[in-house]
Amino acid sequence: MKRLKASLSLFQITFLGVGTMVGAGIYVLVGKIAGLSGGLSIWAFIAAAVIVSFSAYSHGFLAKHIPSSAGAAEYVNRAFHSPYLTLAVGLGVLLTGIVSSATLANGFYGYLNEIIILPKWLVITGLIGILFFVASQAVNHSVNFAVGITFLELLGLMIVILFAQSGHFKPELQSPSWSLSDIQLIMAGAFVAFYAYVGFEDMVNLAEEVQQPEKTMLPAVMLALTLITILYLLVAWVSLHSLPINQLAQSDAPFAAMLAHTPWLAKSISLIGLIAIINGALVQMLMGSRMLFGLSRDGRLPTFLNKLNKKQIPINATLLVAILVWIFALALPLITLAKLTSGIILVVFTLVNFSAVVIASQKRQYAAAAIAVTGAILSILFIGSGVSGSH
Repeated sequence: MKRLKASLSLFQITFLGVGTMVGAGIYVLVGKIAGLSGGLSIWAFIAAAVIVSFSAYSHGFLAKHIPSSAGAAEYVNRAFHSPYLTLAVGLGVLLTGIVSSATLANGFYGYLNEIIILPKWLVITGLIGILFFVASQAVNHSVNFAVGITFLELLGLMIVILFAQSGHFKPELQSPSWSLSDIQLIMAGAFVAFYAYVGFEDMVNLAEEVQQPEKTMLPAVMLALTLITILYLLVAWVSLHSLPINQLAQSDAPFAAMLAHTPWLAKSISLIGLIAIINGALVQMLMGSRMLFGLSRDGRLPTFLNKLNKKQIPINATLLVAILVWIFALALPLITLAKLTSGIILVVFTLVNFSAVVIASQKRQYAAAAIAVTGAILSILFIGSGVSGSH
């Protein structure tokens, strides 16, 4: 069977996951979460991290035992042996990657528009062309590029943590009373914070290209999630000490507002946010092309999609993903796409968790099965809260 070259290290795959999770989300979400959860914002991040951790464990566990570029689709196939469900999950994951990249491409245009006015079609076409070029290089090169940007993103978070202005007011930090109203406030923020943690699921599509995935994948996923959680809690704490909650909630660029006392720092953090968008879109493109490659190799999609170039990159799959991102970015409304994406992600998480229950039970690893059951229940509850919240 045609396989991709295993060359990525624990370090590379971990920080690729970190970069995907940081993406552009945390750079704008802190203010929105503060508006929803108020002084309980830190607890909203903690709740989101706990909820996501179960699904993250299931993804890492399955990638350890089934290292496949088809990722979630192959896990569902091994667990339920349903070709239609397998293809549906694969296409669902692919769609989330394409839509996410399209959303980020539009976000890139919005940020760039603050600096220079250019036609939207030109900016998005140029951005996706550059991303396609990078994604077409040897996987070590494209991943190293993404990891390099990840460290720039992390530098941005450290600048905020270290240099955000100290507010001349009493921070509205609260400890939860565990009353129904407090729980509702925490969960409202957690539902938004959830998006700042999504990204670990993209790591598993590169499992074939990781050295010793049976030893590497589960630690990499959980380490990436742990690092991100620590950073997010620090950022949330600093944010609540830097600006009043109403100012945080109203700002579309809360980090820039927190650094407004030093204009060059504020401009620097805006530029880093712009670059973070590029990283998120690149990783989604890498993930989507591997999903297409895996489904094609397994006979579920046309064979031209598993063609490898001289650098062992699925070039036709990468090109198709780039074209689809370009079409979605120029043609479709983003709010509708964002809601659709979140729903699909949670459905996929539910199916991956159930797959982990089956696989773990077969291997008599009952602790892993119990974690996966919890992950499935939490994903279903999250879907329910999202549906009820949209009415």
